[in-house]
Amino acid sequence: MVRTFVALLIPPGWAAHLGSLSADLSARTRGLSWVKPENLHVTLRFLGNLDEDAVVRAGVSVAESAARVAAPAARLGPLSAFPNLARPRVLWVGLSEGEADVAALAAAVDEGLRGSGFGPPDRPFRAHVTLARVKEGARGLETLRDAVFREPPPRTPLDRVAVMKSDLHPSGSRYTAVQEVRLRPPDR
Repeated sequence: MVRTFVALLIPPGWAAHLGSLSADLSARTRGLSWVKPENLHVTLRFLGNLDEDAVVRAGVSVAESAARVAAPAARLGPLSAFPNLARPRVLWVGLSEGEADVAALAAAVDEGLRGSGFGPPDRPFRAHVTLARVKEGARGLETLRDAVFREPPPRTPLDRVAVMKSDLHPSGSRYTAVQEVRLRPPDR
């Protein structure tokens, strides 16, 4: 069985910005499990543990559904958390621009997956990049609400979608693209 999800891959400038943000936040807090910069992405759909045939079927479905969608142009937004910054369990950065277009891409991918026999998603889609998971007993979380950060990179086309597998290792999760699809340029 392969732990599988569909990701909207982020450009290097976003990864560098978010890596810097994570390093700054890590210096202020204790007890958070940080996502490695090379693993940062927007999850379009989590699929769970799939057998090899289902992974192939997911790849075909994503390739077909994503090929019909233009690359959304988006910009990183503010720091936030699930359920909220007052009681964070997951720290993330949302989008300040392009959220509706990313949601439309997620809907197209989800529709294709449903047509290929995959059930509905576990949760409603919310465009975000997860930075960290908060462990029990974490400290310094109060500094998150008032943190000020440098300006994010400009609005950028997000043109790569991938079916990803997640392998757990002692050093943390490793994500590998099983199939990658390049989206057509954004509509003008």
